[in-house]
Parts: sequence; C-alpha cells; structure tokens
Amino acid sequence: MLADLDETIRQILIRHVPLDPTEIEISFEAPDREWSSRLTRPAVNCFLYDVRENVRLRVAGWDTRRANGQAIRQKGPLRIDATYQITAWARAPEDEHRLLWRVLAALARFMTLPPDLLQGSLKDQPMPIPASIGQPEQMPANFADLWQALENRIRPALTYVVTLALDPEITFTRPLTLTAPRIELDREDPLAVRRALEVRGRVRDRQDPSRGIAGAVVLLAETGDRTMSDAEGRFVFSAAPRGRITLIVRAAGRDEVIQPATVPSDSYDVEI
Repeated sequence: MLADLDETIRQILIRHVPLDPTEIEISFEAPDREWSSRLTRPAVNCFLYDVRENVRLRVAGWDTRRANGQAIRQKGPLRIDATYQITAWARAPEDEHRLLWRVLAALARFMTLPPDLLQGSLKDQPMPIPASIGQPEQMPANFADLWQALENRIRPALTYVVTLALDPEITFTRPLTLTAPRIELDREDPLAVRRALEVRGRVRDRQDPSRGIAGAVVLLAETGDRTMSDAEGRFVFSAAPRGRITLIVRAAGRDEVIQPATVPSDSYDVEI
C-alpha cells in the first residue's frame, strides 16, 4: 500500500508540477548526507518518516452488511496517516525555492488524491483518499532532531499527510516479495565492471507499437533500481547484472507488466 502511495505521489509530481524525471530526480530515500552527496541533478525528495493512526477519524461503531441471508457485523477501517517531509535540492538556493513552491502548488491543488493517478492497491480504497500539505498542526515537533538524525543540514520542508483506510481483518493471499538490495558497483574494480552491462529499451503502446509510453516506471527487480521512460518511451539501466533479469513496468491507467529478459541479449523492448 505505501509503495503504491509513493508511486501515486510520483505521478502527481510528474503530471501537475510538472516535473521531467530525466531532468529532476524524484526520490523516496531518506535525505541523509550520503544520499545528498550522490546527487548530480536537481531533486525532489519525498521522505516518509511517520505512519500512525488518525484517532480523530476512528470509527467507534460497527458496520452491518447482509450476505446470503445473514447479517455480518464488522468494525470500520482504521484511518492511517502517512506523513512525508518533502524537500527540494538544487545547486542554487533560488532554484530550490522555486522548485519547492511549484511542488507546494501542485499538491495543494488536491484535497483528495486524483482517482485517475491512483496506483495499485490504492484503487481499491473504500473511500476517497484525503491529503493535506503545509498545515501548522502537522509540523513535526522534533524537526531539528530529524535533520540531526539524518546527519544533514536543516532545510525548508513541506509536511504532506495522506490518510489511508486499513482493514485490520484483511488477509493476503499472495506471498510477500521484497526487493533485492541495491547493488553498488566499484568502478575501480575491472571485474565489477565486466559483471554488469547497460540495458536500454523502450516501453511501447500495444495498440500502436510505433508510439512510446512516456512516464512509465521500469523496475529492475534483481537490483531494486528503477527508472522512468522518457518522452519517446525509452529507458536505460546503466548497471544490470548478467543472466536472467526481470523488468517490471508500471504506467498510469494500465496493467502492470512483468517482462523477463536475459543479459546480454539482442533486445530489451517491453510492450504494455
């Protein structure tokens, strides 16, 4: 659910700021000193730092529904606040401020998440998903402590809160699949370079293969790396492991596609 929320926020930023993912990085990593030291281009960081129940929206009563001639009583869903700290990163302070203001304007536009951009399990939420940004009561009391824990300098941040519904009685029928750890290659090690290859491909419209799909998220399951297709639907992974790999493609309004491939290979094209 939270991963789908991350992807929904990414799509809102791409569509409504708008942000070009090839020019501005959208990251959900902790904005610690190590992360910021790796930046090579402007970035918007959406750091999920707090998840807790919204007790003001707690439902005390029971819902009753009838099925097969029986009355079934169950408690209403819990309401869970997912709180993000959103920051802008650029070389010049005026660029950071300009970027942060545009992000604020885009997110403040929606009191509930736009249904057409909901990703994955968010489409099954039983009610509209409220969202708010920059509210005084949402400012963390330990704001300075947060940045001290991240070992980074304090900077302007937007507090963004999205409230999700959680049914505590829900059961999961599929096994839990976790992303493999990120593989960091030592460029000083020739063997490490030889063990990885660059993979390029294109996400195409199944109905019109000549048309590329822009803004699709492509995930390399074996390393956890992800990238976004450009205006022509093209994507690239600069360090893919050799052997069998799995590409997972997600695009707004379309079903997820899982595409196996082999590295090296003659083609890495993915059709959705």
